Amino acid sequence: MVVDIHIKGVADADAAIIKQLADSKGLTRNKYLARLIHQHARDYYVEGELNDLTELTRQSKVVINRNTEIISRLLFALGIEKE
Repeated sequence: MVVDIHIKGVADADAAIIKQLADSKGLTRNKYLARLIHQHARDYYVEGELNDLTELTRQSKVVINRNTEIISRLLFALGIEKE
């Protein structure tokens, strides 16, 4: 489903910039604004997921580093040289 949105009260200077940006991409103002709105809405939902993945990556790095340290100590205690 596609919804029409009408925006009132956009300053002339802002409208000119929007037109310039749309023209530079070969789009109409409407299509340019629709893409911009979609990107903003998508980013709203993706941002939370991205933050979760960033934290998961950080925690994974800590675990990997700790496991590497423990394995190195174990190999040393067993007299096994690392390759």
